[in-house]
Amino acid sequence: MRSLFWRGMLAFLAVILVAVGMVAVLAGRATEAEFRRHTFAHSGMLTPQVEALAAYYAEHGSWEGADTLLLPPHGGHGRGRHGHGGGSPWMTLLLVDAEGRVVVDPKGRVGEVISPAELEGSVPIEVDGEIVGYLLPPAGMWDDVPLEPLQVEFLSRVRTVLWVAALAAMGAALLVGGMLFRSITAPLRRLTAASQAIAAGDLSARAPVRGRDEVAQLAEAFNRMAESLARAEEARRSQTADIAHELRTPLTVIQGTLEAMVDGVYPANRENLLAALAQVRTLVRLVEDLRILALADAGQLRLHRAPVDLRPLLQEVVEAHRPQAQERGIALNLEAPPALPLVLADRDRLAQVMGNLLSNALRYVPEGGHVTVRVEDRGREVAVAVADNGPGVVEEDLDRIFDRFWRGDPARRRATGGSGLGLAIARHIVEAHGGHIWAEPTPGGGLTVVFTLPTAEIAGEHKH
Repeated sequence: MRSLFWRGMLAFLAVILVAVGMVAVLAGRATEAEFRRHTFAHSGMLTPQVEALAAYYAEHGSWEGADTLLLPPHGGHGRGRHGHGGGSPWMTLLLVDAEGRVVVDPKGRVGEVISPAELEGSVPIEVDGEIVGYLLPPAGMWDDVPLEPLQVEFLSRVRTVLWVAALAAMGAALLVGGMLFRSITAPLRRLTAASQAIAAGDLSARAPVRGRDEVAQLAEAFNRMAESLARAEEARRSQTADIAHELRTPLTVIQGTLEAMVDGVYPANRENLLAALAQVRTLVRLVEDLRILALADAGQLRLHRAPVDLRPLLQEVVEAHRPQAQERGIALNLEAPPALPLVLADRDRLAQVMGNLLSNALRYVPEGGHVTVRVEDRGREVAVAVADNGPGVVEEDLDRIFDRFWRGDPARRRATGGSGLGLAIARHIVEAHGGHIWAEPTPGGGLTVVFTLPTAEIAGEHKH
C-alpha cells in the first residue's frame, strides 16, 4: 500500500461506500415511509371520519365547533399508540380548512397554515364535489398499517433496485476516480523517473510537461532546477580544466628551469632564479584570485565598509598604472568632477576592482591607444567607467566577459599574462557592495566596463 495511487483509491472507495450506503439506506427508508403513507391515505381507514366531517360541514356550513368531533372529552385518554385499542380514533387527527389553515389540532396549532408538502399525505373532505377541508393523520400513524404481500414484495423490489443502483454508482465513481488519480500519479511517476536519472548522474534527463496545473508547474520547476544543475556541472568541469591549464604553464616553466639548472644546462644564476620566481608569483596570484572567488561564492567575502571619497582613490590607482601605460605609449586619463558624494565601501576592495579593470584594459589596448576612467554622480549612486579603444568584444560575448577564465582571444591566454579571473572578481566585489557592473561597446571601437555604487547615504539606509 505504498503506492500513492492505491492509497488514494482506497480513501476514495471508503468515501464512496459511506456516501452511497447512506444514500441507499435513507432513500429506502424515505421510499417505504412515503409508500406506507400513501397506502394509509388511500386504504379507506379514515373513511368514517371523513364522511362524518363532510356531513358536519354540510349541516353547519363551516368548521366552527368541529373540535367536538375530533377532540376527546376533558380529561379523557385514549389507549394504544395512536388512539387505537379503545380510545377515541379521532383524538390524534388534524383538521385543516380548504385554505390550508389548521381548524382542529390536539396539540394546539390552530390558525397555522399547513405547507403543501404536509398536505400531500392528507385525505380531502368533499361536499357537493368541492373540497372544503383536509384530514391529516399524525406523522408515523401509518407505520403500523399492515401491508399486503404484493405491497411488501413491491417495497422489497424497490430496495433491491436502490442497492443495485448504489453499486452501479459506486462502480462508475471508482472508474472515474481511478482515471482521475491516474492522471495525477502518471506525471508524478515520470517526474520520479527523471529525478532518479539525475541522481544517477544523467543531468540531461527532463520531466515532460503537460497542461498548466500544479503538477505541470512542479515539472517545469524541476526542469529549471535540472538545467541549473547541468550548467553548474558544466561550469565546474570547465573551471577545473581551466585551473589545470593555468597551473600547468607556470609549473612546467618552473620544473623545466630547475631541471635545467640541476643538469647544468642553465647556470643557477640570478637571472634564471628570477624567471622561476616570476612563475611562482603567477601561481600565488592565481591561487589568491581563486581564494577570493571561493569566499565570494560562499558569501564570506569580508568587507570593511567606511565612507570613501572615490576621486583620490581613483587617482592613486590610475597613477599606479601609469608607468605600465607609458611603457607602451598608452594615454591613461581620469575624468572626474571636483566633488563626489561619498560611498560606503571597502577601500582596498574597490582599489582591487579598479586595478583589475585597468590591468585588463591596458593588456588589450594596442600601443599608442588610450584608456579613460570617467566618474559620474547620478544622485543615488556613483558610476565609474573604464573605456578603451582596444579590439573590443563582440556583442554576444559582452555578458560572458565576467565568467571565470573567459578570454576573447584564447590564443593569447598566456601571452597577455592574465589569469582570466580579474573581471569575475570585480563583479563579485561590486555586487557585494550593492552595486552593478556591466560591459558595453565604446563608441568608435573598444570596450567600456561600467560599475555603479550606491552613495553612503543610500547604502546606510539599505543597511539599516
